[in-house]
Amino acid sequence: MGQFYTGSYATKEQEGIKAMRLLDNGGLAEGSGLAGIHHPSFLAVNAAGTRLFAVSETGAEPGSVFSFAIDAGHGTLSPINETSTLGGSPCHLTLDAKERLLIATNYSGGNVCLFAIGEDGALTLADQAVHEGRGPRNDRQEAPHPHSSIIDAGNRFALVADLGTDEIVHYRIDHEARKLVRHHATKTAAGAGPRHMAFHPAGDRLYVVHELDCTVAVYGYAGEASELTLLQTVPTLPETFEGESTCADIHVSNDGRFLYASNRGHDSIAVYRIAQDGNGLLELVEIMSSGGRTPRNFAISPDGGFMLAANQDSDSIVSFRIDAATGRLQPTGDAFASVKPVCIAFL
Repeated sequence: MGQFYTGSYATKEQEGIKAMRLLDNGGLAEGSGLAGIHHPSFLAVNAAGTRLFAVSETGAEPGSVFSFAIDAGHGTLSPINETSTLGGSPCHLTLDAKERLLIATNYSGGNVCLFAIGEDGALTLADQAVHEGRGPRNDRQEAPHPHSSIIDAGNRFALVADLGTDEIVHYRIDHEARKLVRHHATKTAAGAGPRHMAFHPAGDRLYVVHELDCTVAVYGYAGEASELTLLQTVPTLPETFEGESTCADIHVSNDGRFLYASNRGHDSIAVYRIAQDGNGLLELVEIMSSGGRTPRNFAISPDGGFMLAANQDSDSIVSFRIDAATGRLQPTGDAFASVKPVCIAFL
């Protein structure tokens, strides 16, 4: 059905990255594992399935990004090189469309790094951008905290969600000079804490999940100038919920009909129907238990038939079948025990 890799908050001594396979019935099968990296929390795989990139998410000290060659037959990983991200807690990676550049965001460092990818898969630091400012919350927004980046359909602009400053910062990518050129910034609601983003397959809508106020924002996107227009903001939690919860991940279904966002604390996946009349607005379908605790990350299978939820604090990856007509999630009954899983990357 589909090969994938898992990233985690494992220690160096543990197998923090694992090669796995999703079976036709939604079951999970384990392959090879790789130890030796502290907190390989976020992974990115190239389209050909020949290269895997992984962060080493440290604390305040500068982290690293690793490049690996993937063995097509067995999924085993062979190291290519490691390089510093020049900032603490690197937590996200994004490849450009031509797969010649890699963007790493550093949550604690407040900076965004651009790496050039060589023909052999080796990474070389090309540029970095340092954010400034803060948000209204003293506990989480005392400084910039870039949390993720996304590149638009034209491969011209990189958008960076900064949880600390309540901004989506737009950079023009100078591919020839291999530079990030600051273009402008879009302010989100104060205290929202933008975390992860997903474009609609059409490229003209951007969906942003806010970690701190547990909402999803829908933006219209004009690619020529990389401009965002806020269209809608919806909650990810039931109105009756009164506990502590933060949002984590967001994904749009492959056919552009449904959107999913994860809640940590409520421990659930919010499911929305995307309007197909061109405006891309959201209508809540259901809020489904993630089958464990703290769903930091989840992924949709390449065929669109299944979702895998990485439940960090229950050490489990849980499999769901996606109803093609309604977008609803149905547990398959399959779960896999895994140490602090926090990322799933399909080939």
